[in-house]
Amino acid sequence: MSFIFSLLGLAGGLGLFLFGMQLCSEGLQKLAARRLKQWVKVLTGNPIVAVGIGALAAIGLQSSSATSALVVGFVSANLMTLSQALNVLLGSSLGASLTAQLIAFKITGFALVLLFSGSILYIFAWKSRRRSLGQTILGFGMLFYGVSMMSSAMTPIREYPIVIRMLVGLQSLPGLEFLVAMILSALIQSSPVFLALLMSLSAHHLVSPDAVIPFVLGAHLGGTVTGVISSFGTPGRDAKRAALANFGFKLACCVICLPLYRPLTTLLVGRTPDISRGIANTYTFFSIAMILCFLPFTKPIAELMRRLVPDLHSGPGEAQFLDESLLDLPELAVDQAQRQTEEMGRIVTEEMLGKMLPLLQLGHDELFDGVNRMELAIDELYKKISRYLTKLGNQSLSDELLERSMKTLYVANDLEHVGDIMITVVKQAQKIKTEAIEFSEEGQGELQDMYLQVSGDFRSALRAFATGDQALATKVVREHPRVLRLEKELRFSHFERMQGGNPKTVATSSVHLELVEALVRVDNHALNIAHVVLGIV
Repeated sequence: MSFIFSLLGLAGGLGLFLFGMQLCSEGLQKLAARRLKQWVKVLTGNPIVAVGIGALAAIGLQSSSATSALVVGFVSANLMTLSQALNVLLGSSLGASLTAQLIAFKITGFALVLLFSGSILYIFAWKSRRRSLGQTILGFGMLFYGVSMMSSAMTPIREYPIVIRMLVGLQSLPGLEFLVAMILSALIQSSPVFLALLMSLSAHHLVSPDAVIPFVLGAHLGGTVTGVISSFGTPGRDAKRAALANFGFKLACCVICLPLYRPLTTLLVGRTPDISRGIANTYTFFSIAMILCFLPFTKPIAELMRRLVPDLHSGPGEAQFLDESLLDLPELAVDQAQRQTEEMGRIVTEEMLGKMLPLLQLGHDELFDGVNRMELAIDELYKKISRYLTKLGNQSLSDELLERSMKTLYVANDLEHVGDIMITVVKQAQKIKTEAIEFSEEGQGELQDMYLQVSGDFRSALRAFATGDQALATKVVREHPRVLRLEKELRFSHFERMQGGNPKTVATSSVHLELVEALVRVDNHALNIAHVVLGIV
């Protein structure tokens, strides 16, 4: 029975540790995610500084995999080169090792203080920043207390000979130890969690110093396995390149160091009286060694990864910016959803609205088919953007991020409606071709004038959305009444020509009025997008 209670205590401690890491990550993201983004974007030009930024990001996000997602997002956004990203990823491993150093401290009493103070701040603070600070402190308290619980749960296990024999048997098989650590770290999706468990075992002399190096190397590599697997489910090629390069760094470290585990044990663990501290020091040593070996070569490695994972030409309906791995970083996920919406706007502007006059004047079937294909792509993109932002939920988002998410959905919805309007234009263009009718010279000029006004407003609204330019959005709002007046003038002029008996005007009357109405509807959506930029939603 005591063995079962030990397992329950171990599971409970591990659960507290994992939940504590999650709370820390969420709290620190709410406190400083935007500032962290600015650091990563601005300070990664110098490789040494990039390593430091990667370490800070991994500590702040409590996850080197979360840091990897952040970095991949910047690469896909063209805010960072792949070689700069590899520098940051090398630093993220060092940051994870510093988390292991914190775990090695025996601070159960301090953990209780953190739990108390964090709870008070989280429950009673009114300001969101103070609540986020309380959440972070509470998370650290749970993290440290979880380690203490796991260590306490290990005490009765020493009395079971079968456990001792199993662990002793493992110690004679360093390759098997390496595989066990790699698999468990991959399943847990965190090397610091496995290291915390290893420290709890070692505190009760259930793990000998000779087993430390293989276990730590396995954890070192296992933490990257999930990133490699998940990268193949993401649309971006840079995600795959960065994940594979990060895996390659650690695999090379393991291949070199595992055969040397005995002298490394003497060097790193044998001289340390506290084996938990030896485990943390070993992980830090491997992280620093990896940085020293690969930092001078990140540029040629980046070029090699581009050759190994070449670019693919994606179709217009493929959501190239919606990386699922970024959902753990709401700040960046919302950025990527906006970028995908901007790309959606580019397709609507250039491939659909921009083809309106050629559609009417030339009437080629290729143009009709092209706009129809783009409309299907726009519908697909809208669905993907909506699903992506819905997966973020509302509870983990700050008020600012929730507002940006809603604005992005508003704009994507307007763009989808403009795509539908362009199908109406295609039908009218096909009617012109089928019935062999022709606009009057005056009618054609009026439609062209209105098109230029509306397309200009639409492009301005999209630029305002992309840049947050409220002055430009205000200009779009002020131009809208002019479009409405122009519509009335064009209708009056059209009916006046009909009264005068112009045969071309009579023949094209329904088509002409339908196209005027379509342009007014497009301008209404430009107005909606401008309102989103101004916060009028």
